[in-house]
Amino acid sequence: MATRYDQKTKDEVVAYIQQYNKDKGRGGQSAAVKKWKLNPITVKSWLEKAGVETPGKGGKKKRKPGRPAKAAVEKAPKIPRTAKTARAARVPRAAKAESGDGVSSTLQRMMAIQSQIVALQNEYTKLKGKL
Repeated sequence: MATRYDQKTKDEVVAYIQQYNKDKGRGGQSAAVKKWKLNPITVKSWLEKAGVETPGKGGKKKRKPGRPAKAAVEKAPKIPRTAKTARAARVPRAAKAESGDGVSSTLQRMMAIQSQIVALQNEYTKLKGKL
């Protein structure tokens, strides 16, 4: 069961941390955790609610500048290259109507879009050849 602390205790802990950091430069939050046997996350939330700056490693990790995010590094799926494979990727209308769940209908939509992309690529190649 979680322990509820009254506002007086919370204010006392926050004041202790501020005084400790003023005197020694840092370490007030850790000292308060040991002194009152509190959870560090609880103390940090009290400090944030009191408007006290809480420097540290909390929150999301920042990636190094100049490096792409992990999602950007992943390879895109291969697209069929010929018109014959594009026709094979088309989904009949009856199959579209039967699919009720979200995953299969999404997959079928993606396959149809891929076939359209292949057709457009072929058209682009033909037009480029005419130039």
